[in-house]
Amino acid sequence: MLAATLVLTNGKIWTGDAFAHSVTIEGNRIVAIDAPVPGGAKTLDLKGRLAVPGFIDNHVHFSWGAAAVTQVRLRDAGTPEEFARRIAAQARKLGKGKWVTGGEWDEQLWQPYRLPHRSMIDAVTPDNPVFVARLDGHMALANSAALKLAGITRESKDPAGGTIVRDADGEPTGQLVSS
Repeated sequence: MLAATLVLTNGKIWTGDAFAHSVTIEGNRIVAIDAPVPGGAKTLDLKGRLAVPGFIDNHVHFSWGAAAVTQVRLRDAGTPEEFARRIAAQARKLGKGKWVTGGEWDEQLWQPYRLPHRSMIDAVTPDNPVFVARLDGHMALANSAALKLAGITRESKDPAGGTIVRDADGEPTGQLVSS
């Protein structure tokens, strides 16, 4: 065994698999659990306190990440049917009247390629407003319930920096695009 750089003792230490009373650390790795303290090791008495591994992430948005836990995941929905099925399942899970959000959908996976339309999800979400974003964050899809709550109709003007996509008859498709 290499010379230990640090031994945490007398604590409640989460190792990633279970709790321990002490751990021996070399560099950035736990090399021993609840083992005798090696000679020459620096020790830190935790005095019964909790210790957990640190989190290192160079590009995480914690609030977005935390919110994603309760949102529908659409990144790998390979067909329009799977896209609609996952949104329907999330609506059932959340209950009537709750917003279905999240997404990160990618219509490029669908064969044949097509952009989603509110009609794909309206029938499966009659009691839930839906607002799901495309993976690039520059487009979202809203169902009819969400459009109604937002007051978006065929007469609505495009907002500054955005587009309400409309079909050939001038009706909103549910696609909302930001520049």
